[in-house]
Amino acid sequence: MEEVLKKTKFDDLRAHFKPSQFPLSDDSVKQAGRILKESDFPTRKNEHWKYTSLNSLLKLPFDGELNGEVSAPQISSNAKRIIIKNGQIQADVSINGVKTHWESIPKISEEDPFDALNLLHCTSAIEIVFDQENTSDIELVFENTENNFVFPRTYIRCCKQSKGNVIMNFQGSEVNASFINASTYIEVEENAHLSVHKIQKNGLNTFDIQREYVNQAANSSFTMNTFCLSGRLTRNDLNIRVNGNNCETFMNGAYTLKGKSHCDNHTTVDHKVAHCYSKELYKGVVDDRATNVFNGKVFVRKDAQKINAFQSNANILLSETGTINSKPELEIYADDVKCSHGSTTGQLDEEAVFYLRSRGLSEKSAKELLVKAFLGEVLEEVGNEDVRSYLEDQIEKHFSA
Repeated sequence: MEEVLKKTKFDDLRAHFKPSQFPLSDDSVKQAGRILKESDFPTRKNEHWKYTSLNSLLKLPFDGELNGEVSAPQISSNAKRIIIKNGQIQADVSINGVKTHWESIPKISEEDPFDALNLLHCTSAIEIVFDQENTSDIELVFENTENNFVFPRTYIRCCKQSKGNVIMNFQGSEVNASFINASTYIEVEENAHLSVHKIQKNGLNTFDIQREYVNQAANSSFTMNTFCLSGRLTRNDLNIRVNGNNCETFMNGAYTLKGKSHCDNHTTVDHKVAHCYSKELYKGVVDDRATNVFNGKVFVRKDAQKINAFQSNANILLSETGTINSKPELEIYADDVKCSHGSTTGQLDEEAVFYLRSRGLSEKSAKELLVKAFLGEVLEEVGNEDVRSYLEDQIEKHFSA
């Protein structure tokens, strides 16, 4: 299979997918088509995909066959909810600041073949604009029950001096074998404050590849919380450009992996100007034969003095067959900065387990308590109480199953 993939162009995959139902400009189609024709499907020889193999992706049955049901919970009772089931928006949306009908969706702006594939075969396109009048929380619920492809395209804009909160809730039936290929474009304007919470609870045979492209203007704050709870393969590429002074950027992530699940978080923060702060915290627990990859990169450009940037990745292995690949990176061209990064991987503290057992807990309960405390540091960073409560409940169910 690897030999086949070496010769596969992204353009060869298009026969599996229906064309986008949304109108596109000729320039967009031309640009995306060029990228797909020029790009090879990634293999492990590609440094960006060194620890993540996509060999099994082409074996998925993209036949639209019903393969289980899922009842996606509404995580936030305060949010206005939009349901996208098997790629299709379920009802006409009449929410201020939300757009789902397009004369022409915005053109591609990234040289990324997965993004180009998303554009040409887009299944849902949603724009969310927060301003002084549109302040309601928005929850996008992606329910996937079929062996199908789901290519959502989302645009989020937080206008000057505005505040926004978005929940991206991906839910799939356990036996679901979807291919999710999602692109999200985010603009955080001057003095704006935006939080995005992404929850990925996919089917055990689902491949979920997502990208966020974020631009931050001066005096803004942006928070991205990413939680991988299940799925065959999950890949998240978070790309943040800090274009203005006095910005704050927060990236938090947690993952609970077991079975043969694979999760790969790639993050990039590009500090282009001075007087900014970024903090990144990713923590996870890996059991059975599951695999986790973390690659976080922080750029500090020459003119970006007085930058404070902190990055941390910590992992717990609950089995001898699980795998962790962690690579935090700093690339600094300025000389007046405070930057640090770190990575730790280990097993549960046996002395702590013994202590809790001596207090009457079973071994299983003792380990569960330590795991919850370990992941609790990330959950404490989640400002939305409904999201945090949902995640605490899911973590408890994960380790009691």
